[in-house]
Amino acid sequence: MIVTPSEAVRRQAIEKFRIHPDRVRAVPHAASACFRPVAVPAGPPYFLYAGTLEPRKNIAGLLAAWREVRRVHQVDLVLAGRRRVDFAQLSPEAGLQIMGEVSDERLAELFAGALAFVYPSFYEGFGLPVLEAMQCGACVITSRDPAIAEVAAGAALLVGSHEELVRAMLEVAAHPERTDAWRERGLRRAANFSWRRTAQLTHQVYEEALDRF
Repeated sequence: MIVTPSEAVRRQAIEKFRIHPDRVRAVPHAASACFRPVAVPAGPPYFLYAGTLEPRKNIAGLLAAWREVRRVHQVDLVLAGRRRVDFAQLSPEAGLQIMGEVSDERLAELFAGALAFVYPSFYEGFGLPVLEAMQCGACVITSRDPAIAEVAAGAALLVGSHEELVRAMLEVAAHPERTDAWRERGLRRAANFSWRRTAQLTHQVYEEALDRF
C-alpha cells in the first residue's frame, strides 16, 4: 500500500508508475495547533509569502506581480522562510521585507496580520502553508496547482496566470474589507483537517495492508 498526501498526487503516482489504483490511498496532512487566529496590532499593509525560497515556488512571479501592485498601492511584501542554495539572493528594495526563517508562533502572527497570504507555487504535493494560513484566518491567494486547489476547496482565490495574480492582489489591496468572506471560508475549510484524522486514516491503510497482503 502507498500513502500520498493528496488525491492529486495519488492520481499522478498511479499514472506515472502504473500502480493499481486500489493500492494507493490519499491521506491529507494537517496544520499544527499553533496556527490559529491571533490578535495583532494594526500596522502598514503587507502581503505575505511563507515557505522555502526556491524556484518551484514562483517567487519571481510573485515579486513581479507585487511590483505592479505597489505602483498603485503602498503595500509591502514580506517573505518568510529559508533561502535554498539554488535561489538567487534578492537585492534590497523599498517595501520588500526578507525575514528568513521565523518561529511558528511568529508565523501565525504574520498570517493573521497580512492583507493576504500569496502562494503562487508551480507545484505542490499538498500545500501545507495554504492550510496553515487558512487556519489562522488569512485570506489566501494561490495557484491552480491541483493539490493546492484540493486543499483550498473553494476557500482561496485561485489564479492561473500573471495577470490573474496581479488582479487578485490589486483587488485585495484596494478593498481589504472584502476579504472577510474569504477569511471565514478558510477557517471553515481548515476545520476539516487534523493530525488525529491523519493518524486514523493512516492506521486504516496499515490495517488494510495487513489484511490484504
